Amino acid sequence: MRRVKKKSSETIKYQLFKSRVSLVLVVVFLLCLLLILRLGYLQIIKGDSYQERVENAQYVEINQNVPRGQIYDRNGKLLVGNKSERAIFFTRHRNMSNQEIFNLAHELAKYITVDDQRLALRDKQDYVLNHYFDQVLRELSDEAQLLKDGAISNSDFYNESYNQLSEEFVDMLLTDKDLNVLSIYVRMIVASELNPVAVKSKGVTEEEFARVNQDLDQLDGITTGMDWTRDYKFGNTLRTIFGDVSSSEEGLPKELTEYYKSLGYSNNDRVGKSYLEFQYEDILRGTKEEVKYSTDRSGKILGQEVVRPGKPGNDLYITIDIELQKEVEKLAEHHLKSLRKLAVEAKKRNDQDNDLEWDIHPEYIDAVNIVVQDPHNGEILAMVGKRINEDGKIEDFDYGTFAVTYVPGSSVKMGTVVTGYQNDVLVPGEFLTDEPMVFQDGTEKASFFNRDSKVDVDDQEAIMVSSNVYMMKIALKLLGLEYEKNMPLPIDISENSFKLRNGLNQFGLGVSTGIDLPNEETGIAPPLTNNPGNYLDLAIGQYDTYSAMQLAQYISTVVNGGSRLQSHLAKEVREYDANDSGPIVKTFNANVLNTVQINNKELEQLHNGMFDVFNKHDQTTDRYGTGWDAFHNLEPKAAGKTGTAEAYREGNSVLNQTYLGYAPADSPDMAFSIIWPTMPMTIPFFPAQYLGKDLVEKYYELEYGQPKKKPYNYSLDEFYPRIKEGTY
Repeated sequence: MRRVKKKSSETIKYQLFKSRVSLVLVVVFLLCLLLILRLGYLQIIKGDSYQERVENAQYVEINQNVPRGQIYDRNGKLLVGNKSERAIFFTRHRNMSNQEIFNLAHELAKYITVDDQRLALRDKQDYVLNHYFDQVLRELSDEAQLLKDGAISNSDFYNESYNQLSEEFVDMLLTDKDLNVLSIYVRMIVASELNPVAVKSKGVTEEEFARVNQDLDQLDGITTGMDWTRDYKFGNTLRTIFGDVSSSEEGLPKELTEYYKSLGYSNNDRVGKSYLEFQYEDILRGTKEEVKYSTDRSGKILGQEVVRPGKPGNDLYITIDIELQKEVEKLAEHHLKSLRKLAVEAKKRNDQDNDLEWDIHPEYIDAVNIVVQDPHNGEILAMVGKRINEDGKIEDFDYGTFAVTYVPGSSVKMGTVVTGYQNDVLVPGEFLTDEPMVFQDGTEKASFFNRDSKVDVDDQEAIMVSSNVYMMKIALKLLGLEYEKNMPLPIDISENSFKLRNGLNQFGLGVSTGIDLPNEETGIAPPLTNNPGNYLDLAIGQYDTYSAMQLAQYISTVVNGGSRLQSHLAKEVREYDANDSGPIVKTFNANVLNTVQINNKELEQLHNGMFDVFNKHDQTTDRYGTGWDAFHNLEPKAAGKTGTAEAYREGNSVLNQTYLGYAPADSPDMAFSIIWPTMPMTIPFFPAQYLGKDLVEKYYELEYGQPKKKPYNYSLDEFYPRIKEGTY
């Protein structure tokens, strides 16, 4: 039997060592192989990509703001331009710390002064905590002791400081110099890397500009240049409608930041904030200059070059005739002040004589809205709103023409008549009996011109004399009912009441006009279910509310034969040209929103009725059109419709008075709407219709060269006896 030969312990140790060395060599070999493969991957496959990243770390493209496009009226008159201003800019280097920015702000404060309007309480608290910490410890002694004892952390102490340090306390500590440094700092700290922001772009003095320019090499990241601000050539005229643009210091407005960022904007971009500037931002914004910055490895800017010059935005031409707009504004102010004065005088005389049964509140005569429109294409020629503020001064209220709605009264009656035609409950020339209407539940309805008798009128005369009963009988027919004295009104009208409202909607009443401005109000349209009395009121314009813009679209639809055209302010877009009108980029043509089905005979009845409203005095019946007093002497003749709606203000009865019209009557090229809200409840109605007369005459003067006429002069001696007797 063979004996097994045993290895010595030294041999075993040696073999184990060799195995470990071999394993280490294999691992080292594999790691080297992996490193070689990785280097090959980076250099061969990814080399171009990483080279591009290196270059991008050295050269960065950014966008610079450029002037916005200008706004012109329909005749090429400049309304909103740009005015150059000196500005101080800051560009944040890569890897620039907040402390470095603060140090730069501290240095720049020696050169310029910036207002502190943008400073929030938190900004001031942060500054105080960093520079007046001992005073804070004394102010918050209890918390300071807890901090010293280790009972609260630094973070807890700072949070408590934000809660307790009042604005009065921090303002007491901060000097004017502190506030200036802080104001500069908060403008600079929001800058993203290599994107310039304006530190000061308004009110930069020549001295400030020169001193900064002189020491630019000592102010790392600071540059000087020219900025722009909007220049309104006609002052406050249409100022609200033009809208606002954010400043260089503001950048994207907080409330619109997410919206604009979703479109690819940067924080420091100047943008439209409201109305036309916001609506046509894409047209007016222009193409920004692209700049390439070269930086060293630390991120410090070494130089820059323009790779693509900026281009101002395109110019927007709007439909407004600025001369007409200005003249209508003057008329609105004249009549607003004159009617307020007339009411004051009437109230004063009545306080002395006590011979009027009407309550007159002069302070309620405080607003008027006017829209002038081309009825054939939807272009707005003028839009004027005026109101008297609490200080008794007249201020612009232009947005009220589309953003505020009122119950309009009888001016909607052409829509009611057409709805009757369309639903085969009325034919052109059909006579209905105007009579006081009495229903089983005690509801009573009557026309103003005929309070207690029976009068047969057709659709033309019903419009002329503004017959309430005629319209209400149409409304009953739409429900499948014929009027009988003491008849019951249906309990549930929901099934058929929509016919009437839809009939008014097709003219633009109660729906969007499509006006190219944000925040249009379409009006209030309460439910029609178990309220038949309100349904009858709707037929005469006493229920739903509409704006002056909607009423202008409505009368235009009647004028042009049934095409409801989108109301719009944009006329065309032209490419920017510093020396002349640039080439047309886009034209805004008439856009038909819907077509009202109406034949020539029906249309003739409407037009004849509206002509009679302004021009007819029936000698046989001694009936007048409801607008005859003011409009019958116009040459060429005009046509239209008046309306009054009962309303309440502060618990007192008032009237909304509306006047719609078009001119010349035989070949109209303008249509208008006027709303006088909360006028005194008197008979006859307060004589506000003369604004419409003056408006047409002013249009004839500007468009046809007719002689200039003075606006209507109101006389209490003429009007007071009429309201005393209550005669129409």
